[in-house]
Amino acid sequence: MSEEHADKAIRRAADAYGVTLDDEAVERYAAALDATAEALDTLEATDPEDEPVTGVTEGSDAHNALRYTFSLSDGETVDGLLSDCRLGVKDNLAVAGVPMTCGSAAMSYTPEYHATVVRRLVDAGGDVGATTNMDEFAYFTTGETCAHGAVENPAVDGAVPGGSSSGSGAAVAAGHLDAALGSDTAGSVRIPASYCGVVGLKPTHRSVPRFGFVDLAPSLDHVGVLAESVALAGDVFEVIAGPDRRDPSTVGMPTPDVTVTDAVDGTRVGVVEVALAGADEDVRERVASAVETLEDAGVAVDRVSLPTFEAAPLALLAITGVEFAGLLADDGLVYGTGTGYSEGLRAALASLDFDALGDNVTTQFLVGGGLLETRGGRHYVAAQRVREAFAREVDEALGAYEALVLPTTPTTAPPFGTVTDQAAFTRTISHTAPFNLTGNPALSVPCGTADDQPVGCQFVTARHDESTALALGSVVERSS
Repeated sequence: MSEEHADKAIRRAADAYGVTLDDEAVERYAAALDATAEALDTLEATDPEDEPVTGVTEGSDAHNALRYTFSLSDGETVDGLLSDCRLGVKDNLAVAGVPMTCGSAAMSYTPEYHATVVRRLVDAGGDVGATTNMDEFAYFTTGETCAHGAVENPAVDGAVPGGSSSGSGAAVAAGHLDAALGSDTAGSVRIPASYCGVVGLKPTHRSVPRFGFVDLAPSLDHVGVLAESVALAGDVFEVIAGPDRRDPSTVGMPTPDVTVTDAVDGTRVGVVEVALAGADEDVRERVASAVETLEDAGVAVDRVSLPTFEAAPLALLAITGVEFAGLLADDGLVYGTGTGYSEGLRAALASLDFDALGDNVTTQFLVGGGLLETRGGRHYVAAQRVREAFAREVDEALGAYEALVLPTTPTTAPPFGTVTDQAAFTRTISHTAPFNLTGNPALSVPCGTADDQPVGCQFVTARHDESTALALGSVVERSS
């Protein structure tokens, strides 16, 4: 670093932090900067490498669910928990040799490595053969904002599939895949599961590694599973979860041992009153029927109040906007305990073509950045206090009950073009976003239809107790 460059860097840093320096001090600190930079430049920012997949072609299915298809198998058959399972991963998870776009025309990046979860799927015998379309940068809930075209709902003509993991949900619903990975920041696994009539599991926060994943809001993001059955969702979760050295945020997380059982006799559940009351009548009836099925299986049912439930989605939106704006400003870096770092991905985010971003994403990061600039983080801090209060309520409820039960979404899948304002958008996440704030596992299971449209029933359990949610979901699944 040249002396002039170091001097300017020190002066800019001093101005930013409000430190007054004379010329002698600037010279001294600039020398320290040069010495430190010279030492640190010996560190190499290298990415891992995996054998790239072959036969990469653009997806061409009728529902626009698949972004790319390919062959990942090296010709060897792996005998594992996911042998013979057709699997896909969302377009914000790295697959070596497959362009990653995050549903955006602004992103251009072909990783040379697999995300940790992709490698784990393959090691368990899974046939990973597709990436799936998504709302741009995972920042919507309908599947309409993907730069590569809207995704169709295989279960309901003319209705959205849900998002942002729209392609994963639609691909499973259409039978193209047995299971697919998605990501869930405010409900982006569970919403398409509900709208498309498949199973969707958002695991405990930080239980699944996010190395090779493009974050939206790191304190809220979960990598989850959409699957054709509860049992398969449990198997996929068991394979992908557990600590990963490349993702420091997973340190201390347990390696799960998931057993899906129907032995629920004596289990206590609390039905979230405010969520049931806020749902459409036909959705409320289907979920009430699912609760009756649980009672018939020996489950004790009560009603539970969560006073901060209705404020939680707004708090999540405040957190998401600021964290996303921060990620874009810092080229995807998360300082502190990040979720795994990649020089290639950082460079790709640094070279985003911002003019090619869709209007929704542009609006979100400019508003989020503007709020941080004009309010100095006040809204972010207030939202975190709401988060703390709601998490306390959920912990207290789960001290009395093994699970909370509520509709996954308050409505069935909306028609295309109807989620156009903030109120409509917020309603799509109103039953899912609260549990991204708390980090609890949450499972959406189909529980029948209303006017031939799927309805999802959601089970929320204590952290790392995915097994109870899966057991309760299995009972409802068998009755639907």
